Amino acid sequence: MTGEPATANQGQWTNADLFGVSLPRACRVTLGEGETPLQDAGPLGARLRLPGLALKREDLSPTGSHKARSLGLMVSQLLAQGIRQAVISSSGNAAVAASAYCRAAGIRLLCLISPRTPRVKVDALLRLGQLVVATPRPVDLLHHGVGAWGLADLRTSTNPLGPAAYRGIAAELHRAGAWASVFTFSNSGATALGLHQGARCLGGPEPQLHVVEGWPGGEITRPWYPPGESPPATGVGDLGTSRSRLAPAVRRAVRESGGRGWRVTRAELDEMRRLTRDLRPGTSWEGLAALVAASRWAMISGTSGPAVVLLTGAADQLDTTPYARLPPLLPLVETTAALDQVLRHADFVPGAS
Repeated sequence: MTGEPATANQGQWTNADLFGVSLPRACRVTLGEGETPLQDAGPLGARLRLPGLALKREDLSPTGSHKARSLGLMVSQLLAQGIRQAVISSSGNAAVAASAYCRAAGIRLLCLISPRTPRVKVDALLRLGQLVVATPRPVDLLHHGVGAWGLADLRTSTNPLGPAAYRGIAAELHRAGAWASVFTFSNSGATALGLHQGARCLGGPEPQLHVVEGWPGGEITRPWYPPGESPPATGVGDLGTSRSRLAPAVRRAVRESGGRGWRVTRAELDEMRRLTRDLRPGTSWEGLAALVAASRWAMISGTSGPAVVLLTGAADQLDTTPYARLPPLLPLVETTAALDQVLRHADFVPGAS
């Protein structure tokens, strides 16, 4: 993958006026993200009682997920600021996107991932040539990297440009005339918040926003579910953040839009996978979860659409099997002292811009 300055009609930079930041064209790193297809899903919609179903194909993004948008924008800002070292803690997709865009921009990146990260995502990370470290304490070590080494924090939940990048999805749906109920899996809630912000920037009627989590769920969907419900854990999204500073704003945006939060069970996910096995495209567990929520919304509300489901990840991510034994290129680090040693060996420089 190589980065190159974006023109006014290239990738997500078509929507640069929505991002809330002015970056020189020479610093606009792109791998072709944005402007993903909006696909009519009539056959699948018929099975789900949603004849007006459409799929926003973020799985076709250059790094395999919608995270290409947010990391592309944030890395471009680092490049404009002259910052050459960064860090991210991630369940996989954000780290893959950050690695690809940092490589394109010539920025060194430390990726902190769980030892339980699926093998398919670990392999993708290792192919991109950045420093990848497995740790049971990814967020703690990220704070150490930021505080002790001066690394720039690339988490979408803490950087305002994370949600801002997803305003581009709202603009693309608006231009396609697909201003409908929109369903997206949520971890930090940055995607839903960006959709809300984008709709406000564009003016006019706003789509209903529906945010989706797997059981046991988290802060984003908590207001829609009484405490005490405890179906078996789905395992979907459990490597992501358990707390999000964006949660209050996301919940407010969802309520204002007339949407709601949804939690889906493992049985529903497995059934949706069966229903979609012979249909294209495939999608990740997060995409299946959004489809489950859209189907349940149709059943409860009695509506027949239209509805847009964001397929935020590719079908190869259905394999969530982690490495039984970590590969030699993936060190396991548990302490800040051990991380310091790894960073020095990798020629990171404390405090360097």
